Amino acid sequence: MRWTTTAILFFALLAGATITAHAQTTDDILKLMVRKGAITQQEADSLRRDYSVRQHREEEIADSFPLRLGRSLDLSGYTQAVWQSFSHPGKFYDGFSIKRARLDFQGHFASQFDYRLLFDFVGSSGASGTAPTGGALISPTLIEAYVTYKPFHFLHLKAGQMILAFSQENMTQDRNLDLIERSQVVNALVARKGDAAGGLVDSIGNQNGRDIGLQASGSLIRKQDTYFLDYSVQLLNGAGINTLDNNQSKDLDARLVIHPLKFLSIGGSYYNGNDRFTSSPTKDQKRIRWGTELALNYSGLSLKGEYIRGQEGNSSQVNHPGDAGLTVHEGWYGQAAYFFLPRRLQAVFRYDYYDPNTAKTQNRSTYYDLGMNYFFNVWTKLQVYYSLRDQQGPAINNNMFEAQLQLAF
Repeated sequence: MRWTTTAILFFALLAGATITAHAQTTDDILKLMVRKGAITQQEADSLRRDYSVRQHREEEIADSFPLRLGRSLDLSGYTQAVWQSFSHPGKFYDGFSIKRARLDFQGHFASQFDYRLLFDFVGSSGASGTAPTGGALISPTLIEAYVTYKPFHFLHLKAGQMILAFSQENMTQDRNLDLIERSQVVNALVARKGDAAGGLVDSIGNQNGRDIGLQASGSLIRKQDTYFLDYSVQLLNGAGINTLDNNQSKDLDARLVIHPLKFLSIGGSYYNGNDRFTSSPTKDQKRIRWGTELALNYSGLSLKGEYIRGQEGNSSQVNHPGDAGLTVHEGWYGQAAYFFLPRRLQAVFRYDYYDPNTAKTQNRSTYYDLGMNYFFNVWTKLQVYYSLRDQQGPAINNNMFEAQLQLAF
């Protein structure tokens, strides 16, 4: 009888606490139940914890706000409106633009199969543009299209157009970036957006860090609620998105990340391919990348860093910049972010270095990037970004300021 009364009162407080803002708080109701002898103090503490967990879960579900169209399809998306001021005369103008406008279709048609279709209604022209963040606009662009088979936690098989499993920053979705712009080395060596005139664009152009092929991935060695090791191996065309392969060979991409602590990740990536670049459309050339990464997330503090090295051309020795026709690039960044107001106000600083050709001098660039992020809620955030740029060679002033409002659903 006592537990029947307890259950009735508990469910009553769950309902009553959400019906009106003038009702007694959950804590007040539990205290009253203890005084009346309906439950013990220990039972009240347990109910209070259960209610808190349930309330937090319901808030997270409400905050994610996907539009569910039937049992097997979720529709989400986001748009990013940007004000940009680029101070180098003749290079770009101050003004408003839409950086991204994306629709994301995800779902499953069996317990072990899921799919994704991601479209961008802004897109970019990649290496041919003059804008510092990507180029002239086209519309629309298919960004991702794949099917995944998940028979085990240690083996997921994916086929289609997907993100490159290379670099932690490349694998971070655009809507989740700590800073509005990605680092120079990721833009230049992982087929992201870049400045073609400044050498900050990949030899295969801007492919949104994605390609077409097959992937095997998974997690190994379970540790409580996490895994110690994550791996990915990809076999790719190597020509980019929404296009056929341009040679007879396939590219290999591999990534391995370990988590020695719950809040610490250490990893490495390797990419090896043969591609035909714009500069030599009839001849296959090597395109090699390798990199290391580290990430620490503890409470409101986030630390990230990566080093990436790459080469294009043919050589008898890997990473030998003295060989004719071989270009070697390298770069790294270190980033720190901290929430001064939990889940609301975040400050970010990044030191960003890139050398587009290690055989040449006076061509390196260093960016000192500062950002502030304000999260109105989980689907709306305002980002402010300033980049102080120190570039070797002719003295130019091309510092950048951006403000971006993102709305997601």
